Amino acid sequence: MRVSFFYKLPVIILIAVLGFSFAISPAFGQVSEIQNSVVSYNQNHLKEKIYVHTDRSFYVCGEVLWFKAYLTNASNNQPLGLSKVVYIELLNNLHQPVLQGKIAMKDGSGNGSFLLPFSIISGNYELRAYTNWMKNYSPDNYFQKNISIINTTRNLDSTVVHETVNYYADFFPEGGNLVNGLKSEIGFKVNDNKNKGIDCEGGIIDQSNDTIVRFQTNHFGMGHFYLMPETGKNYTAIINCKDGSVIRKALPKAFNYGYVMHVADTGANDLKISVSSAGLRQDQSGEIYIIIQNNRKINLAIAQTIDNGNAVLTINKDSLKDGVAQITVFDSNKQPQCERLYFKRPKKEMLITSDPDKKNYSFRSKVVINLSTTDQSQKVLPGNLSASVFRLDSLHQPGQQNIFSYLWLSSNLKGNIEDPDYYFKNENAETNEALDNLMLTQGWRKFDWQEVLQNKIPAFKYVPEYSGHIITGRVTSEATKKPVSGLLVYLSVPGRRVQLNGCKSDSAGLVHFNMKDFFGANQIVMQTNNGNDSMYHLEIFTPFSDEYSNNTLPSFYVSENESDNLRKENLHMQVENAYHENDLQKLEPLLIDTLPFYQKPYKTYFLDAYTRFTTMEEVLREYVTEISPRRKGDNYRLMILNAPAFELHDKQPINQIFEVNPLVLLDGVPVFNINKIIAYDPLKVQKLEVVASKYFWGPITAYGIASFTTYKGNLEGFKLDPNDLIIDYNGLQRQRVFYSPDYSSEKEFQSRLPDFREVLYWSPNVSTNENGIGNISFFTGDIPGKYWVELQGISANGDAGSTGFFLNVSK
Repeated sequence: MRVSFFYKLPVIILIAVLGFSFAISPAFGQVSEIQNSVVSYNQNHLKEKIYVHTDRSFYVCGEVLWFKAYLTNASNNQPLGLSKVVYIELLNNLHQPVLQGKIAMKDGSGNGSFLLPFSIISGNYELRAYTNWMKNYSPDNYFQKNISIINTTRNLDSTVVHETVNYYADFFPEGGNLVNGLKSEIGFKVNDNKNKGIDCEGGIIDQSNDTIVRFQTNHFGMGHFYLMPETGKNYTAIINCKDGSVIRKALPKAFNYGYVMHVADTGANDLKISVSSAGLRQDQSGEIYIIIQNNRKINLAIAQTIDNGNAVLTINKDSLKDGVAQITVFDSNKQPQCERLYFKRPKKEMLITSDPDKKNYSFRSKVVINLSTTDQSQKVLPGNLSASVFRLDSLHQPGQQNIFSYLWLSSNLKGNIEDPDYYFKNENAETNEALDNLMLTQGWRKFDWQEVLQNKIPAFKYVPEYSGHIITGRVTSEATKKPVSGLLVYLSVPGRRVQLNGCKSDSAGLVHFNMKDFFGANQIVMQTNNGNDSMYHLEIFTPFSDEYSNNTLPSFYVSENESDNLRKENLHMQVENAYHENDLQKLEPLLIDTLPFYQKPYKTYFLDAYTRFTTMEEVLREYVTEISPRRKGDNYRLMILNAPAFELHDKQPINQIFEVNPLVLLDGVPVFNINKIIAYDPLKVQKLEVVASKYFWGPITAYGIASFTTYKGNLEGFKLDPNDLIIDYNGLQRQRVFYSPDYSSEKEFQSRLPDFREVLYWSPNVSTNENGIGNISFFTGDIPGKYWVELQGISANGDAGSTGFFLNVSK
């Protein structure tokens, strides 16, 4: 059945037209049910995608790793502003984090940095990034990139210097399985322990050592061959590597019944999908259903009848959307039997044109690069970009992945993709074959079709952080160890800026605190207002994911020939840290609202403006007219003015004074024991803010607020309750200022301070205006050599792009 003449019709119309051929049969109902399940799943599952641009991929300890995160909607690659926090981690080969950060996001982008400490050992590390919302899905969807780090203060392990090479081979039947009696295309990949494909050749033998087929690799250690397995036979691959190594690997087991799928690009504008079957069970009719989709958006949904064990469908490639198309074959029971990926080259790309004022520069001279951004039709396209300029040598090379290749290709496949940009540089028969081999060997993902077809309303464990970082904790009973529900729990950040949140625990004892504009390293205090706090156990959870993909880091190896380059980079790092330490540690100023949650208080008392009494009770009685301390026995109460009622005294108001204690804060931390605040030394308090009215803050109801602030903002000797949970906690990362000296003045140009920057320029905030025009400028340093200029970015409508070129610096 040929359906290519429908390709210009929308999918819904296509299904409707096709429906006339089988609307009266159950087949159309079945394929419609699958289609409706996919649509329903999409409506309930918004998928995010992250790309991280780093200034380089190789570092020595003591240097700064700079990065920018781009957050997009996975269905269309458009920047997505849903999540306001991205989590960045640097993991070792045991999936243990060595560095972690929380990055503030705005309009789908954010940036940060890691100063690489000397506690890190030399090796390859995984830089990964994700949002809280993405933790609801597989960690295979997180962004992942390999980063190499050398600690020049420690001797390298001998295994690092003297390379040990191991080889691995894997075989992937097209569609998923081998079936006896059916011819299958089998993709294969042979790579070393550095995840690099190798050139080799080999053959397939049966148990009698008869050679059935021979094969050899093409690009990146990949290739394919055809095999028709026979019942009762086992097949083994014998692979000969160029260094004399031999790999033996058993092929996947063949089944006696099932389906085999083959997708062939005809070379014209058609795609031919063939499905063969053998040994069908009695409960399986000859009907199959073929679904083609991109990011869960259906391109085609159609029923086919298998005639004499075969079915063929030819479609026009124009009916497919750009990028990775997932082709799935279902049997008559709506069970997925075969799956295959096909890649259609995208036409939606942002073209970045860069025009440097020169190609060759002397030391400490100014570089000006004019930029323009357009789409592929040369239409103006404003872009959000990031830029890096770094020195090249055998250790530092231009990256093989960029935002365009990642969003369209790498992010949709499992495992490491070697040089993904290769597939986009040229479109010819060679790259098309390599691309198809890539789809065969890294495209079989076994998507979660059962979850899709069950049509269940999802229950998500993690919520999107759409207004700021969320701190999650739990409260349990000390006696029973069971969760406590309905308990009001407070979380505060000691400091001069009042940051307080409250939450009532749910049925699982969980509490969630939305921490807007929460930056930097802090202490946090979690507590309850209960006369017997020892009844409860409080805990705070890490927001970082504890799930990991199955990807393995490549083996780390540094040639002895690199010793000179490492010595140079180590010298440059030490000089920069010695002479420019203060410049390297500068942070961007925080532009956040510093008002407390209660905004403007009714009245503020700066205690130095009054007589300084030695007891808090005297302070409150003598000049804080809104608060009246009362004592009954050994216990104090604070009676606070109800200002709205007081101001209506001529109308005979009631309750001019609240009869219950107000919310008392010391440096933002609630103090529930009034005796402790009365006993606190007032000479340590700089100011007192009074809210003389009833105030609601989330689940917190305050009958007035008395907020004391110390001079240092650190509670200054005040002892919190031993049952309060007090921990160190890092908020959102403060942004480091990239050190970029200005040599425009003669004095700076003649400065004797050395400039040994390996990275001449980094900016995560390069943009082109509404006319698609922009520029960057910086100064060269004192190190001669060839430098690589790299620009990457995305437009508001999801057009991604990158470019790069060389600059020369000489004395």
